[in-house]
Amino acid sequence: MSNNIYNQITLCDGRRLGFAEFGDLQGRPVFYFHGFPGSRLEAKLAEKISLDTHVRFIGIDRPGYGLSSVKPARTFIDWADDVAELADALGIDRFSILGVSGGGPYAAACACKIPDRLDAVGIICGMGPVEVAGLMRDMPWMYHRGLRLAGRRPEIAAALYPFSAFFFRKYPERMLSILSGKVAGPDKIALKNTELIKILSASFREAFRNSLRWPATDVVLYSLPWQFSLSDIRIKVHLWHGEMDKIVPPAMGHYLANTIPDCQATFYPDEGHFSIILNRIQEIWRIFSA
Repeated sequence: MSNNIYNQITLCDGRRLGFAEFGDLQGRPVFYFHGFPGSRLEAKLAEKISLDTHVRFIGIDRPGYGLSSVKPARTFIDWADDVAELADALGIDRFSILGVSGGGPYAAACACKIPDRLDAVGIICGMGPVEVAGLMRDMPWMYHRGLRLAGRRPEIAAALYPFSAFFFRKYPERMLSILSGKVAGPDKIALKNTELIKILSASFREAFRNSLRWPATDVVLYSLPWQFSLSDIRIKVHLWHGEMDKIVPPAMGHYLANTIPDCQATFYPDEGHFSIILNRIQEIWRIFSA
C-alpha cells in the first residue's frame, strides 16, 4: 500500500510538478486530474478501490496548485507534456487517465495529444467549452458570471479570485456547507459524508498552499475557446455524468459525448456532481481493470 503525498519532480523547463500516489505502487498506473479548485490530494477519494484492484493511482497538481510551480501563459494542451514527462520520470510507458469536473478538459487534451501512450481515458462530470451556446444555462449564477467575466476581462477575474480562494483555503468545510444548499438531493446526501468532506477540505487547503492567485488561471482557460478540437480525439473516451448535476450541467456532458468521435457515455438520472463518485465508483473503475 502507498500513501506518498509529497512527491515532486523537476521538469525540463525547471518547474516543479507535485504528485501523490495511492493504492498499489506495483499496479497499473492511472493519472488523476483534479477538479477546480483541487489538488493532488483529491485522488485519495479512490485510495481503497485502487488498492483493492491493484491500481497505482497518481494525483497531479496542475501548475500553480499545491506543490507545482506556476507556468505562465499555459494552455490545456500543454498539460499533456507535463503528464508525459512525469510518466517518463516514473519509468511508466503506458498509462490511463481520469479527469473529474474541472480536470475533464485536461483529460480530453491528453486524449488528443498523446493517445499513443494511453490505455484508457475517463471523464467524470467534466467541464465543457463554455463558448458553446446553452451549455452554461443551468449552472449556478455565481459560476456562470465568473466564467463570463474571466472570458471578457481576465485581469479583473484574476484580481477578484483571491478573495474566494481565501475562504476555500481557510474555511473549506464552511464553503462545502454553503455549496450543499445549492445542489440537488443526491449531492446534499453526498456532502454529509464525513470522509468525502475530509478529503475535499484537505484538497482545497492544499490547492492554495503557495498562492491564492495562480489557480485562477483555470477559470480563464475554462472561459476561453479550447486550444484543441474534441473532434480530433482518436482514442475511445469513457464519460459519466449525473443528470442532477448542478455544478457542471449535464448539457456539458452531452456535448462532450456528441462531439468526441468515440465516446462511451453513461448518464445517471439520479446522480449529481459529488454523489456520482461515491455511488458509481465501482462501475467507473471497470475501465482500469479490464
